[in-house]
Amino acid sequence: MINILKNFSVLLVLPIILFMGSCVDGTTSDRTQEEELVELNQLILNMESQGIDVDTTESGVYYVIHKQGSGPFIAPYDTITIGYEAYLTNGMLFDTSEDRYEDGEWEFVYMQQTLMQGLTDGLAIMKKGSEFEFIIPSRLAYGDFGQPPLIGPYESLIIGVKVYDIKPLVE
Repeated sequence: MINILKNFSVLLVLPIILFMGSCVDGTTSDRTQEEELVELNQLILNMESQGIDVDTTESGVYYVIHKQGSGPFIAPYDTITIGYEAYLTNGMLFDTSEDRYEDGEWEFVYMQQTLMQGLTDGLAIMKKGSEFEFIIPSRLAYGDFGQPPLIGPYESLIIGVKVYDIKPLVE
């Protein structure tokens, strides 16, 4: 799963790296929301020009369905098990379930675990077996402050997620 998402993510970010290369200089302290929006719009346009179907949640999370799962959507307080890879739009991998968890899978209770708003919203449209790529604008991630030292202000994120299991809340 992770290798598939990694390859897919590299394909997603390569056009923006090539197009916006002069904008990515390794520093983000002076980055503005306007710069983020220009890069984000260009990334989406590049993806669509390559025939990639990009959709958007009501909150503004962009997503690509790499594989549609089956069964019910993730619901509040379900225990879910996922694998993920998280990238900056410049292609830098900054987090992965493979690095954080012994078996590469993260199990947690949805809506009880604190997540960035964009990931919470994205998970809500997934089913067991789904593989999605989310492009999360900073306003739904780490905003104007970022998450130093790796994530600067106004950084959109690309997160590939696979849902391995959903255990419904038993009432």
